[in-house]
Amino acid sequence: MTHNARPGIFHTLSGFMQAAPRFDAATRQEIEQFFSFCKDGMDTDSEKLLATLYLKALNQKIHSERIGENIYLGKYEISQIQLFNILIEKFPFVKYSQQITNNAIVAEMEGAEEVTLMDIGIGLGTQVLNIIERCKNLTSLKKLHVVGIEPFGDALEKACKSILAQNGQVPFEISFTGIQDSVENINLTDIPGLSGKIIVNASLALHHIQTDQQRLATIAQVKALNPGAFILIEPNVNHYETDFFKRFQSSYAHFSNIFQVIDRIEHIGNDDKNALKLFFGREIEDIIGKDEQDRFEKHEPAVRWIERLKQNNFSIKSDSLLAPVSAGCGVDIKYHQEGFMGFTHVDETVLAIIYAN
Repeated sequence: MTHNARPGIFHTLSGFMQAAPRFDAATRQEIEQFFSFCKDGMDTDSEKLLATLYLKALNQKIHSERIGENIYLGKYEISQIQLFNILIEKFPFVKYSQQITNNAIVAEMEGAEEVTLMDIGIGLGTQVLNIIERCKNLTSLKKLHVVGIEPFGDALEKACKSILAQNGQVPFEISFTGIQDSVENINLTDIPGLSGKIIVNASLALHHIQTDQQRLATIAQVKALNPGAFILIEPNVNHYETDFFKRFQSSYAHFSNIFQVIDRIEHIGNDDKNALKLFFGREIEDIIGKDEQDRFEKHEPAVRWIERLKQNNFSIKSDSLLAPVSAGCGVDIKYHQEGFMGFTHVDETVLAIIYAN
């Protein structure tokens, strides 16, 4: 299911997106008819479901009261825990990007008695908990100070409790500093208790920083910490693009490949697959449905992040990352000469890991 394989759906959707946001009455009727066509069969047809999500976002964009109304997506909803488990255990982009990153972080910790692990966008702390579990065999490690940066207070509180609960379960001391804010608003060098070897992790977090100037300034602040490693996981797609139609084209190629990978996940049912697709529908709504000043998901190609890192005198060491022999689901993971580890499906490199110091 690529936009080349079914030109009718992509071509029709593309025509509407190119004409947005001003539609006459006849075009609105065409969109509604197309929506009805996609809605019929979207349960088992990924391309129809994807088109429906784009039409839902277009509806938000043009403030229509009719286009896309009555779409019933609630039937795809599953519990957050179930969705989270699928993402971590089955979805290759999340499963292997964290595995590769965690391996690199633990390897960087080897030989250090004291480590500060700064996690930008720590969420519920799941990745850090997995790293802590991996650290049990580090005989030299005596103290781990986790700095969790997270704008959502509930998640940060849960991360703090879960991480501190590991004290007594591991042969080293764990302390935690939680900062409820977006990273671009924080003076990183003023955070108390930064000591030992500093490692900074930013997993799917930095693209939420809204401006180029803020992104550069944040990377400069990380550099000022003199970290032993700075590891970024970022989608490799240009949603920073301000031109609406170009942004649609980039996003469609990106998400159509994500949906194809979801379709190839084994040992989960169709409802779970649709729920996972619906999870990405929230990103489509942000990328397509919101006005420029309100957008949050401003992804950029990996090479742009590498340029910023080099501007701040980071060395790129992504070629030292170790990829699994096979990721499955048609995903190929390999080092790219531009300086990142890329996750590619067919000809679309969907995700990148960048390792710098």
